[in-house]
Amino acid sequence: MGVTRIKHPSHGQHYLLLKLPQEPYWCNGCMGLGFGPCYECEHEACGFYLHEECANAAPSTSHPFSKCSLKFHYNAPQGDERYCDACGEDVSGFVYQCSHKHPHDYHPRCLKLPRTLRAGDGLILQLRKELPSKCLRCGTRKTSNKIQGWCYVSSPDQYCYHIACVKDMILEKWREGYFSQYGDVNDANNLALQTFSESREIALPGGRRSSKATQIWRKAATVIMVIISALFGEPSALISVLVQYWLSS
Repeated sequence: MGVTRIKHPSHGQHYLLLKLPQEPYWCNGCMGLGFGPCYECEHEACGFYLHEECANAAPSTSHPFSKCSLKFHYNAPQGDERYCDACGEDVSGFVYQCSHKHPHDYHPRCLKLPRTLRAGDGLILQLRKELPSKCLRCGTRKTSNKIQGWCYVSSPDQYCYHIACVKDMILEKWREGYFSQYGDVNDANNLALQTFSESREIALPGGRRSSKATQIWRKAATVIMVIISALFGEPSALISVLVQYWLSS
């Protein structure tokens, strides 16, 4: 965690304190959903939040997936409708943008995503710029808004998920009220059932599930939880509830 009390140009009238909110929040920088540690206005009535990555964004940065330097902007300087090339979400606030004629955009948090994740049992996930196979969530290689989007892929390529799809799943369920005040999940059962594409057949005729299919299900559940942790900053309450359900089913 960084400095615990800062002044930020986007909210210059008050100091921001590094806190761990007990419920999800909207980041006033990138306009994205947040769990976990963030900078919050010292005056609670303001309801102002910034992801750590948004609060500490450098004037410029780089990433192995981008061929040129990326410059930070409080708002995207080009185009009316833009999407983050990593997660596929709208760009409506803080963003890093390259200088190409047709520039690429990236949320500050997306540029900080770990290149490698460990999901247990020797399973390693690698962050990739392009999908080697169809995403297990949406069943396609492109996101819903038709961009390629980054993904996490296991080795071998058995588990492959768009960052966009995992974020969409959590955002959708948050809007539907699945998360309580303390980050718990009101219906982990239904949420778990939606992690696979409907076209993915893992059950035997008659509703029975093979031992191999059960093993695939459990590993996929763990993979999803590890990706959620990387995207949302260790939402421990959320992860513990979902892992408990998935690994006991």
